[in-house]
Amino acid sequence: MTPKHPRKNLTALLLSAAVLVHSGSYAQSDEPYQLQDISLEDLLNITISSASGIEETLRDAPAAMVIITSANIKQRGYTSIDEIILDLPGFDSTVTNGNGGVITYQRGYRTPLTQRTLMLVNGIVDNHLWYHEATLSKNYPLSNIERIEVLYGPVGAVYGPNAFLGIINLITLDAKGTHQNDDFFKVNIQTGSYDTQSVDLTAGGNSDHFTYNVSAKYYLSDEAGIDDLSPWGFVSNELLSNRDIWGPVIYDTALANNCPADACPHSANNNDFGSYHDPQREWGILADVSFKDFTLGVITWDMRHGWGPQYPHDRAQPGAEWYRNSEQYYLRHKVDFNDQLQIKTLVLSRTSGNGGYWVEAFPGSNALSGPDVVSLLTISDWRTTNKSWLFKQDYEFGYSDILIISGGIKLEDKELTKAYDACGYYAEAFCSSGTPETAGDGVALNTDSTINIQPDTLSKMPDENLANLTDRGAYVQAIWSIDDWRVNAGIRYDRNSLYGSTVNPRASAIYYLSDKSTIKLLYGTAFQEPAPIQLWGGWSGRAANPNLKPEKAKNLELIYMYQQDNWLHDLSLFTARYDNVIKEEAENAGKRSTLGLEYRGKFQFDNFIEGSGNITGHLYYTYTKSKSSVSYDHELDLWVGEGIENCHEIAASNTLSYDPCSDMNIDLGDISPHKINASINVPIAESLNVNVKANWVASKRLYLRNTLRAKNRKNDQYLTVDANITYRFEPFQIGLKVKNLFDESYYHSGAEAAASGDDFEQRSQGWANSLIPQTGRNFMVTLSMRF
Repeated sequence: MTPKHPRKNLTALLLSAAVLVHSGSYAQSDEPYQLQDISLEDLLNITISSASGIEETLRDAPAAMVIITSANIKQRGYTSIDEIILDLPGFDSTVTNGNGGVITYQRGYRTPLTQRTLMLVNGIVDNHLWYHEATLSKNYPLSNIERIEVLYGPVGAVYGPNAFLGIINLITLDAKGTHQNDDFFKVNIQTGSYDTQSVDLTAGGNSDHFTYNVSAKYYLSDEAGIDDLSPWGFVSNELLSNRDIWGPVIYDTALANNCPADACPHSANNNDFGSYHDPQREWGILADVSFKDFTLGVITWDMRHGWGPQYPHDRAQPGAEWYRNSEQYYLRHKVDFNDQLQIKTLVLSRTSGNGGYWVEAFPGSNALSGPDVVSLLTISDWRTTNKSWLFKQDYEFGYSDILIISGGIKLEDKELTKAYDACGYYAEAFCSSGTPETAGDGVALNTDSTINIQPDTLSKMPDENLANLTDRGAYVQAIWSIDDWRVNAGIRYDRNSLYGSTVNPRASAIYYLSDKSTIKLLYGTAFQEPAPIQLWGGWSGRAANPNLKPEKAKNLELIYMYQQDNWLHDLSLFTARYDNVIKEEAENAGKRSTLGLEYRGKFQFDNFIEGSGNITGHLYYTYTKSKSSVSYDHELDLWVGEGIENCHEIAASNTLSYDPCSDMNIDLGDISPHKINASINVPIAESLNVNVKANWVASKRLYLRNTLRAKNRKNDQYLTVDANITYRFEPFQIGLKVKNLFDESYYHSGAEAAASGDDFEQRSQGWANSLIPQTGRNFMVTLSMRF
C-alpha cells in the first residue's frame, strides 16, 4: 500500500510563499547570496561568542572550533543541520534513517543519543528536557543562518550542566545589521528523491528602534525505501508481513468485515502495518522582535518520524509514528550601564515532549516461521511532557584595557515526567488512562485472532508521575590580555535539588608567537546531568535508576594555529578523562579516556578561470582513541570491569581467566580511529559554482555491547562523495545536489546496545540493529528566491 501524507499543508505553505514573493518589492540588501566565502584572515578574526560567553575573535577564543558560514551552507547545498554534522571533524555519526535524525558522538564518547553536546540557538540551550538530546535533523531552518559555531571540549565553567563534550551554536542573521530601514523576504523551495518536499523561508526588517526576524521550515518525505538502502537481513518486508511473527497486528480477524479478506492490518497515520513505511514530517520556527534594548523571541520545532531500519523488523513495525517537540518563548534585555559594564538578562519558558506509537513483537523463541514461533505483541501509545522556567543574567565588566571580568547567575525550575506514560503495553508500565484491572490487556500472542487496542494516554500527565527539580548556578571568569599573552580563568558552581552540587574550573593560556602564529593551552571541566529517561523512564525491558550520579569530564588540550597566504592550519592534540560514565543501561559504569588529534585546515587559492572567485575548501583529519574501564562479556551476557557494582558477585559466581573488577582498558568501539573530511569549491563563472565534498571513515571496531563485537567483526571503511552545482540569476538561484555520488553501499554502527546480531536465519538477538544500512545515490533540487 502506498503511504499517504498530509501534503496539503506543504502546498499551502508553498503557495503562501509564492504570493509573498510576487507581492514583495526587490531590495538590494546588505546580505547577498554570499557564494564566495570570507577570506582566511577574516575567518581568523571573525567574532564568535560560544567559547567564553562574550564576543571575541576566533584567534582569541580559548577553544578548538569550526565555523560554518552562510556561504559554506550555500556552496555545499546544506538543507538541514544533520547534513552539516556529517562533514565535521571529531564526530562519529550514525544516521538511523528512522527516528530522531542523526546520532553523533563528539570526540569519541559513545552514547545512546546525542546527549553530551550542548545545542544552542543564539546562545539559548535547546537540548530536549527529557532526553537531554541535541535533536539534529530537519527541524531548524537554515535560510537565516549567519554562521554555526562548533566548539570542542568541555565548557562547564561557563554553561553549567551538559556542556560536556562541546557546543553547536546556531547564530541567525539580524535585520538590524543587514537591512537598515528595509524589509526582505527569502525562500528556498526543495524537492528530491523519496518524494521529498521542503520549504525554508526567512523574512525580516528594520525601522528606527524596531527589528523583526522570522525564519521557518517545513519538511515532508517518504524517506528511503528498503530497496534504496544497503542490504541488511533484519530490514525486510518479508519479516514485516510474516503472520507467524506478527499475528493479529497485521491480520486481525475482528476487523474482517472492514477490510479485504486477504489483509486486515492495523495501521497508524494511514500506514498499514505489515509493510515498510518510514514517513517523516518536521517543521521549525525561529523568530524574534526587538524594540530598543528588549527582544521577544520564539524557538519551536516538531518532528514526526517512522522507525525506519533502526530496529529489526521481526521486533518493530517502522510505520508507527514517533514525535519529539520543543517550544521556547523568551524575553531578552541588554543594557550598557556605562562604558565598562554590560548586563544581559534572559527570562524563558519552555516545554519539551516526545512520544507516539510503538508496535512490538517480543520474541519468545528463535523461530522465524511455523508453529514454534512465539511473539508477545503490543500496539502501544507513549508520551512524556516536560516544562521549565529559566532566569539567567550575565555580566561583562571591562575593568581596564587588559582585564575583562564576566560572570552570571542561573535559576531554573523544571517539571519533568518520571516514568514513560505507556498505554497498551505490559502491566508493569505506567499508563495514565489505565486501571489495575485493565493493566496488560493490550498484550496479545501471535497465535491470537485479535489484539485489544487500549485507550491512548491522557492529555494531562497525572501529578503522581511528575518530578520537580531546581537548578541553581553562578560563575565568574577573568580574561587578561598582556603583551603577547591572553589568559582566561573561570570557575562555576551549580547545585541541583536531586544530585547535589558540583564545581567546575577552567583555565587557558594563549600566546601569539607572531601575527600569523598562535599557540593555546587549555584545561576544561564539565558535568553531565543524568537524563530523566534514565533516572525514571524505565519500562519492561529497560531499567531506570534515580540514584545515578552526574558524569564528570576533564580535558587538557594543546592547539596550534598558523596562517599562510593560502592556508589556515589549526591543529589540536588533546587527552580527556571521563568518570561516572552512564551507558545505555541506567548505571554509572566506571571511566573512559580519550586521546585525540584533530587537524582543521581551510584553503583559498586564485581561480585559474579568469573573472571567477577564489577556489576555496577545507581539509579535516581526525584521530581518536577511546578506552573504557568496563567491557562486555558476551559469554556471560554481563558487563564487567572497574566501575561495575556487582563485579565481585560475578567473580564469586564464575570461573574466569581475568579479574572482572579490574580496569579493562579496552577499545570502546563505534569510534573510527581515522577520519578525513574534505571539500573544494570552484566558481566557474560569476553565476555558476561547483562544490564537491568527500568523507572517508576508516574501519572501526564495533561497540562493546554490540553482538558482532564477539565475532570480531568491524564496520568496514567507506568513502562517500557529494556534489552541489548552483546557478544564480538575480533574484533567483537554482541548485542541484547529488548525495553519495558514486552510489557507495555502506553501513553506520547501530544505536543503543546494537545487539541484533547478523544471523538472519533466526529471530534477532537484541532490540537495535547491529549495523544500520545507509542510502544510495539520491538527489535534491533547490530553488532560492530573494526579495
